[in-house]
Amino acid sequence: MSRDDYSLRFFASKVPPSRRPIITVFVLFFIAIILAQAFYFVFANSALPIVLGMPFGMFAVVALVIVEYVALLVMERVLYKDEQGEE
Repeated sequence: MSRDDYSLRFFASKVPPSRRPIITVFVLFFIAIILAQAFYFVFANSALPIVLGMPFGMFAVVALVIVEYVALLVMERVLYKDEQGEE
């Protein structure tokens, strides 16, 4: 890469082309989850119903955090399953 290369790169050059669609799907999913966490009051703006002892707004935030954690675990398993065998 020369110093005059001002192109926009979304992936490092060492990322194989077969993994790029998977990474793109994960990135878009995490963007959606983060936006849902930031604007949860749009769909969870009431105290009722009470779910697991929490108002619905609080439950929505907790549920989104849990979904994001599970997605991170899945992403780790999917993207790094090949590298575990090499060690």
